[in-house]
Amino acid sequence: MNTVIAILDLIRFRRPVGTLLLFMPALWGLLAAWGGKPPVSMILLFGTGAFVMRSAGCAINDILDRNVDGKVWRTRDRPLPSGRLSLRAAWLVFLALSFVAASLLLFLHPLTRMVALAGFGATMLYPLMKRFMPLPQIFMGIPFGMTAPLMAWAEGRGTLGWPAFMISLGGLFWATTYDLVYAIADREDDIKAGICSGAVTFGDRLWIAILLFGLSSALFLWSAGSDLGLNHFYPWTVGVFVFFIVWQSLAVRKGLSPEGALSCFRSHVWIGLIIASGMCFEGPVLV
Repeated sequence: MNTVIAILDLIRFRRPVGTLLLFMPALWGLLAAWGGKPPVSMILLFGTGAFVMRSAGCAINDILDRNVDGKVWRTRDRPLPSGRLSLRAAWLVFLALSFVAASLLLFLHPLTRMVALAGFGATMLYPLMKRFMPLPQIFMGIPFGMTAPLMAWAEGRGTLGWPAFMISLGGLFWATTYDLVYAIADREDDIKAGICSGAVTFGDRLWIAILLFGLSSALFLWSAGSDLGLNHFYPWTVGVFVFFIVWQSLAVRKGLSPEGALSCFRSHVWIGLIIASGMCFEGPVLV
């Protein structure tokens, strides 16, 4: 029983926010590719894929960071640094999840599989980026924000089009934005452990980085909507997105506690849903 609990903690089963954030850009891509009415089967398939890939990403992250997590207050009780789970068991969990993810690809278009494999590679490399990359958050945005919309569009259209690239770039910069907010909670520990982080790199100018990345995301999402003919309800949802980003960047400038940063991070699920609602309500005009 203790091993089962440790495995659930390894894949963050009781913390579904990460899965929801990974699924949001996929949902944007599905709505855009299928004219606002994607098949339920595709929603379920991509939703399952988001859960499996997020779980696999957490597993490989903890495996590669097992010697670092013990030095960070927020992560020292994770299954590997605390000794609740063996390294061998963690590898078996990761391999099992990777097998399930690969099995899901059998139901998808060949082009979708190619995009998925590129995203899988980025997921495996991300933990290593924290060793030397001053802004690992933007690399994290590749598997978390950029890959899924391209997969969804490829599955729906059989090719990759301009709106798909705009949505994927919007997802990339959105994921970078919320992960920078998330990084505030670990900033002091990251400095002590020598881990690279945008929250450390930008320092007092972090709020400016969050503002610029967030506004860049909004610009690409608006561009995708414009190309798709979303000219009625959708622009208002992008406007709400912009307001949210401006408000959150100002909150960061004022100063956030670790708990406040995590709360702001979790609130991004709602902004992802708002963007999705804009696409959904304008479904009939999508081309």
